[in-house]
Amino acid sequence: MELLLNERELLDLGENLRGVRIVCRQGRCWLTQAGDSRDHILRAGNSFMVSANGQLIITATESCRLMLIEPLVQHRQSRPVNILYGLLKDCTTSRV
Repeated sequence: MELLLNERELLDLGENLRGVRIVCRQGRCWLTQAGDSRDHILRAGNSFMVSANGQLIITATESCRLMLIEPLVQHRQSRPVNILYGLLKDCTTSRV
């Protein structure tokens, strides 16, 4: 998702962003997150990986263009599916 912010514009992104990467494509912004004692300044080419949940506020210190990149969800077979596959495999190989 791409976001465009004007200078001094403030954006509240909420609090459930763990794993999202924020990339500054143009301009400059200031990020602050509840529970993180540090503030972060992003300039064009910089990025920030959200490593915890907590209210995240972005303030454009100059007009900026940001990309929010969601983490890839890895699909894994659940344990019951693996067990079932193992049982079926044993049934087909033992009847030769």
